[in-house]
Amino acid sequence: MKKFLILFLFIQSMALANTNLKLLKISYLKNIFGHIHQNASRSSTSLTTLSCGHPIKVYEVTNKAGKKFTVFGSGFFYVSAGNYYGYMQSHFLVDKKPNCFQKKFPKFFDELSLEITDLYYWGRLYDQYSQGKSTVK
Repeated sequence: MKKFLILFLFIQSMALANTNLKLLKISYLKNIFGHIHQNASRSSTSLTTLSCGHPIKVYEVTNKAGKKFTVFGSGFFYVSAGNYYGYMQSHFLVDKKPNCFQKKFPKFFDELSLEITDLYYWGRLYDQYSQGKSTVK
């Protein structure tokens, strides 16, 4: 199963080399920190760490066969921020600029004196959360 998943992600990343991108919208990161990933997987390599309220471009991808994709894997968008192109979980994005913790309490947030590694691991923590409704009765 693991080999199949790796092969699927490799083929998917190779398929994007022969595609056209169309900008769908500009969204904003709603979590305190988040990552753009190399592949459409929560455990894939992180390309960059972004903070809350960062504008992110969401694209529609059209492959050579003319098929259009907006959602990849289990709820990932193909996005860009700056020079980084990759995948981000769709439930991390909102269409209106959010009211971020960093902006509400800047003095408190600055006193935390977070280093780059702290920002990275905080973003990875959000990647590992599973969100949804419980089906237990």
